[in-house]
Amino acid sequence: MDFDETVDAIIVGSGAGAVCAALYLKSCNKRAVILEKTDRFGGSTAISGGIVWAPGNMLMRRAGIADSEERALTYFDVVVGDVGPASSLARRKAFLRGIDEALRFLESRGMAFFRQEGYADYYDDRPGGEPRGRTVMARPYDLRDLGEWAAKLRGHGAPAMPINTHEGGRLATVKTTWRGKRAALRVAWRMLVNRLTGRQWVGSGNALQGRLLRLALDAGIDIRLETPVTDLIIDQGRVTGVAVAAPGGPRRIRARDGVLISAGGFAHNARMREHHGPHPASVDWTMANPGDTGEMIEAGQRAGAAVDLMDAVWWTSASLPAPGQRILNVTDVGRPHAIIVDQSGRRYMNEAASYVEVGNNQYARNRTVPAIPSWLILDHRNRSTYPLFMAMPGKTPQAWLDSGYLKRAPTLEALAEDCGIDPQALRETVERFNGFARNGVDEDFRRGARQYDHWLGGDPSVGPNPSLAPLETAPFYALRLYPGDVGTAGGLLTDEHARVLRPDGSAIPGLYATGNSTASVMGRHYPGAGSSIAASLAFAWQAVRHMVGRNDG
Repeated sequence: MDFDETVDAIIVGSGAGAVCAALYLKSCNKRAVILEKTDRFGGSTAISGGIVWAPGNMLMRRAGIADSEERALTYFDVVVGDVGPASSLARRKAFLRGIDEALRFLESRGMAFFRQEGYADYYDDRPGGEPRGRTVMARPYDLRDLGEWAAKLRGHGAPAMPINTHEGGRLATVKTTWRGKRAALRVAWRMLVNRLTGRQWVGSGNALQGRLLRLALDAGIDIRLETPVTDLIIDQGRVTGVAVAAPGGPRRIRARDGVLISAGGFAHNARMREHHGPHPASVDWTMANPGDTGEMIEAGQRAGAAVDLMDAVWWTSASLPAPGQRILNVTDVGRPHAIIVDQSGRRYMNEAASYVEVGNNQYARNRTVPAIPSWLILDHRNRSTYPLFMAMPGKTPQAWLDSGYLKRAPTLEALAEDCGIDPQALRETVERFNGFARNGVDEDFRRGARQYDHWLGGDPSVGPNPSLAPLETAPFYALRLYPGDVGTAGGLLTDEHARVLRPDGSAIPGLYATGNSTASVMGRHYPGAGSSIAASLAFAWQAVRHMVGRNDG
């Protein structure tokens, strides 16, 4: 079979797992090529929070925090549950081993990680949960260090402020807490330094992918943008390479050791979402990168691969201020003086829970009561005290009100009528919630009962429960909430070595996959911040270890 060139390994996609895999192969004197179909590097990782969920990670150990595989597996059992082979015991153990080894490897290559005490697991109140947090993040990064590649990093300039994800929740309390003021001073200092020195400090996903890109460039990794894979090449049952639509024309690239698919899911593929996902759904609600369109999952299926968990999605609350625009409301929904109600005017969840859980709850509710969209209800205290997405406290954009995106009314009854909600039902819901807020206990949904509930949306100045405060000060506000997402969580079924499996459980020789291209080891739940990036890293690591014959699991 004729090829235009030969390498040791082909990596499809340019997220965190892809770079980790390429760096490891380079350390083994293997030649890998990263193929990215878009004109930007970094995938959805680059526009994410840039967080990695890693039980028992090296930073926890250095801080003297005892964690163990047994605790993490217990946590998997109670949070993820039994979702089939995608999250088998072997894969859970491979994840835990792989993420630890991958992070230590990256740190040895120069990655600058840190952890933030208190960034709790999303179900920290359950057996095995860790309220002190198992997440690591990349330190802020100066994009000038990338030279001409800075303009090729996805999300360049966004977020506009050099801010780390965990600082967002703290900035929201700048008017009420000293920790909020300190966070604001840190971010303001970085912005000032940027302005005075020409630095381009960024945080979150840009920091993670910017640092990884620098490591890849320093290692001489072959990175090719605008090079979509059009199909897998199979010879006698083995995947031996890929066909690509290169800028110079079609090419066929051979891979001696294997092909690793790390190309994301199908968040922007309306046809696949309509076929596999829950309804209603829309590509207009997704926050995933534009290249998240599912071709590599379908290429794997043509090669004989099995798929699983195709209805699973990494949900996140979103609103739509104008056609083609999306706003991420993750931190808004769990703040004091705010609740979510369905179209009948009733609460139906813990608004401060994991964003994936919020989305799952919205779909579950919609099966019996219209809840897509739902309504985020706020009072004047909320709007004057906290930001609403990027709108500063007390500074409501007039365009939001004029367009009807954000509704405002002098009474709850008037707001309900404007939203098409039963006024009496909304009044009863708010009065019941206000009683919970004053007592500090949400008797319906336990909002604020766990550490995580306070992390992004809580306000330490509010008592007796930092997550609960009454809605009682006019005017009142409402906006429609949709189950947005940051990617899909189902795809190619893989084993503990990240080998792609056929329906009969046998592995397709030469084909590996990781990240959102696969059926997630996390199942349909999100154990903690950075679970999807962590899985991508862990199984990219397992894949290349297996490729070079060093996977001892």
